[in-house]
Amino acid sequence: MDALLSVPVLGYFLMPGLTTYSTSLNLLFFYMTWSTLVLSQPPLKVEVVAVLGTRLLFFLVPSLFFLLFDSIIPSLSVSFKTQGADGLPTRGRGATRGGNGTQWYQIIGVSLLNILLSVAIQAGVELLFTEVFHIRSALKVTTTLPMPWSIAKDVLRGLLLREVIQYYFHRFLLHENSNILSRLHNSWFHSVTAPYSFVAHYDHPASYIFFRFLPTYLPSIIFRVHLLTYLLLLAIITFEETLTLSGYASVPGIILGGIARRQDLHSEGRGRGNFAPWGLLDWIHGTSVGGDVLDDMKDEAEKHQVKERGGKALQNAKQNGKEGLRGWNARRKSSKKA
Repeated sequence: MDALLSVPVLGYFLMPGLTTYSTSLNLLFFYMTWSTLVLSQPPLKVEVVAVLGTRLLFFLVPSLFFLLFDSIIPSLSVSFKTQGADGLPTRGRGATRGGNGTQWYQIIGVSLLNILLSVAIQAGVELLFTEVFHIRSALKVTTTLPMPWSIAKDVLRGLLLREVIQYYFHRFLLHENSNILSRLHNSWFHSVTAPYSFVAHYDHPASYIFFRFLPTYLPSIIFRVHLLTYLLLLAIITFEETLTLSGYASVPGIILGGIARRQDLHSEGRGRGNFAPWGLLDWIHGTSVGGDVLDDMKDEAEKHQVKERGGKALQNAKQNGKEGLRGWNARRKSSKKA
């Protein structure tokens, strides 16, 4: 627990709300803490604890919150669920898995075991690289902090490659070709047709590796990004999966709302289309179900009244401009008279 709390990423996220230090002091404090941690702890320990902390913050905590909300106030929660009462984890179709009667708490247990498995594989890869092959680590764990442009580039590249890898793994390895992985994936993950957040990491361990872990991890080790960059990428993807598989009809954001709708249709249709979260490759290959990514963005924009807000902002800007011009003309005329 002490090691988890010592991870500077957690302090960096929490510190702006707890202190009044300037940005420069925050960065200096972050750099000193990170450098001390890297120099005083084994790189593998830093990586494992940081990954576990990220999963804890962006998956386990919000998933438990959603679960408690759905269980304690079901009459209120059901109004937010896409599939209504069937989407309640402890009461609807999400409560049991398919015909073999697996309960919701067993689904939670499997999802947590899958996360631990993915961390163990990641640790195994690092040990294989450094202790067996005697080469540099898969991820950079150094005191040098990555530059903002480097972070943005690596995160964007990781998200795009994750979309590509997950689409082709998910479609051709876990669905369209009959093999042991596809049978395991369909009998585990797709046995829950009304998803909730814990279902994001619920699958047979063998198919989970190809479905969730490798699409996120492979791009990062291919380009050997900094551990901090990987943690940011992991936090974005983890929180996206937690929100978009929550089963709620209203998910904040234009992009996340569309992802949530596509993921829900994918689960409800037991894998018929919508093989990747963003929907870009589904749109290109014609495998979108219930509208493509462009339709989703349009619907979400209308839902959030983007056009209306943009029109009002433009109208206000024009009005302010006219008033400013009139005032300037009036001042100019008065100065001439004087």
